[in-house]
Amino acid sequence: MLRAVVVFAFVSLLAGSYAGEAKAFTPTADQKACAAVPATAEVVAACTRIIEASDSSALDRAVSYNFRAEAARAGGNIEAAIADYNQALALMPSLVPALNGRGIAYRYAKKYDLSLADLDRAISLKPSDSDLYNARGITHRALGNSTQAMADFDEAVKLDPKSATAFNSRGNVFADLNQPDRAIADFTQAIKLDRDFADAYFNRGTIEADDKNQFGKAIEDFSMAIKIDPANVDAYVSRADAYVSQGKAAPAFADLNTAIAKAPNLERAYSHRGMLYYNTGDHAKALADLNKATALAPDDALALYLRGVVRQKTGDAQGGEVDIAAARKIDPQVQSSVQQSVQ
Repeated sequence: MLRAVVVFAFVSLLAGSYAGEAKAFTPTADQKACAAVPATAEVVAACTRIIEASDSSALDRAVSYNFRAEAARAGGNIEAAIADYNQALALMPSLVPALNGRGIAYRYAKKYDLSLADLDRAISLKPSDSDLYNARGITHRALGNSTQAMADFDEAVKLDPKSATAFNSRGNVFADLNQPDRAIADFTQAIKLDRDFADAYFNRGTIEADDKNQFGKAIEDFSMAIKIDPANVDAYVSRADAYVSQGKAAPAFADLNTAIAKAPNLERAYSHRGMLYYNTGDHAKALADLNKATALAPDDALALYLRGVVRQKTGDAQGGEVDIAAARKIDPQVQSSVQQSVQ
């Protein structure tokens, strides 16, 4: 509710300055509802009523388009989000939240140049906003521009040393650069700043497992991530991998089963469960899971190669050879990866 008051009050004051005076602001019921979080159907309806009302100012419409765009983006409708951000910016070209939101939406759509253009513009208008640097840094990281990403995250941390999000983002770049200790330090700081930051626990657990072989600590962090966000299916799969590394097949199966129940099209869960079935000698179930994994992700060289191995084990030598050859074509180093994944 506070967001409604702040943003619509800002717009009112801005409009008042154009008229030569600032008037006292009292948000309407629709303004309060439009800016409410999390976004619901009523939020969208309230924003739409403001947009369509004949007595709404251009500025109020711009803000309402922005909030409706945020609702669409949160719901995964990126095309609709970009369309509403476009309307907001047509009415108010310097509306920083809309530039930021559209920049993020363009990133989701993998239109990285457009994303950077919007975020550059937003930062030029509000250079002291830590969140804007964080958003641009994420786009740079998506492009593989680690140097630019690190510079943006450093600036985000400098502007707001209490930003858990900025520390988490910078930790991801340290991980990309194979600097696990610095990555863990940043993820730990993010957790200190926000004890309910599920992604930071997940990210720290990933480094602890993959780079440090500290599987007990990793399991603790993945468990916290799951406790905070039970919908984080990747955390179930990663915790299962850590259990496998400890030789604990039963809890690993339980986690993989849960991940698949929550996300029936999660390819990673099928491929990892297929590997676990193979390791425990159940080749029939391994083959079924790997068939599902390769159907969901035909370019997963690891799953494809392992399916070839399982096919050979179950008497389908020709099919196995075809899978292994296809996997090697995708990733010439796939055999070494498989050897690390199976017993």
